[in-house]
Amino acid sequence: MKILEKHVLSEFLRLLLMALAGFIVLFITVDLFENIDMLIKHKVPALASFVFFVYKLPFIIGQVAPVAVLVAVLLSLGILSKHGEITAMKAGGVRLLSAVYPLIAAGLLISLGVMLMNEYVTPAAQKKADSFRKQWFGVQGATFGKEGLWVKSDGGILNIRHIDFRKNELFGITYYELRKPFTVTGRVEAASAAWRDGHWVTEDATAWTFTKEGEARARGNQRLALSGLEEPENLVNLENFQQNMGFFELWEYIRTLEKDGYETAKHRIDLWSKVSFPLVNFIMALVGIPFALKTGRHSGIAAGIGLSIVIAFSYWMVYALTRSLGHGGMIPPFVAAFFPDLLFVAIGSLMYGYVRQ
Repeated sequence: MKILEKHVLSEFLRLLLMALAGFIVLFITVDLFENIDMLIKHKVPALASFVFFVYKLPFIIGQVAPVAVLVAVLLSLGILSKHGEITAMKAGGVRLLSAVYPLIAAGLLISLGVMLMNEYVTPAAQKKADSFRKQWFGVQGATFGKEGLWVKSDGGILNIRHIDFRKNELFGITYYELRKPFTVTGRVEAASAAWRDGHWVTEDATAWTFTKEGEARARGNQRLALSGLEEPENLVNLENFQQNMGFFELWEYIRTLEKDGYETAKHRIDLWSKVSFPLVNFIMALVGIPFALKTGRHSGIAAGIGLSIVIAFSYWMVYALTRSLGHGGMIPPFVAAFFPDLLFVAIGSLMYGYVRQ
């Protein structure tokens, strides 16, 4: 690597570490204010509180890294341009794109690093953070809104409206008994169920049996045990369990769902997002370079930060839109996950044509 390329890369890495540290501190500060009342209320020791936020670091880094990369690219090239170093490169016959290619390579390496971290570190750390909440905050219950929480079991699927972890009780239960391939053979409705002797047991439930001829037979005031469901302690994290899965673990989970006949479009969006979102680090470097070089000597700290906000906000708008369309079934899961990346790669590539060499 030439001296000039090392100089550009070292300036970028210095600003990247500063930006990353700043965003992490900002993220943790906001999170601290959100949890400070619970930490004080439950008298959580300072060391345990510190470890709790350490568990969150991998997730935070994965979230703020793209913006930190974009800020570092815009500021590093902006500062070089402001000090006349970009002009000196042009005067010396140096092609700008060849001088800044280490920034693109750095963005790609950061993307690969975040992918590996999200696969092997973040899921385990998130599970530790969830266990901390249960241990210290004493999760008492959870309400899941209109649609409720859907839970897959060996014999069917269960919908829950509310969980009381103090008494180990479920409320607002609808259980569908299934036979492969995805044939509904029965349905159970109950106001509540309690954890008894290793099973969720309902009292005064109404059970329907569906015959092959399509006839529904109902039996009321039934005491039933719902087999194959998670234990109470495992239900705490079910609502966000996909976030605690790596790519290959989620891939296997989707394959299992598809074998049983379940719809997996939403899960596939989450699966491909585990690849597309880390790639944003590379894309932000790719997009940031031509924008920084195009603005020339007018670039500075204020201009770099302002441009970073505009680009990042634009990406998030497209990202949120395509995910919504994907969840609504209007576009395929793969397109929903990767369209924002492809769009911004195209924008960045187009901008390179306007950079004066």
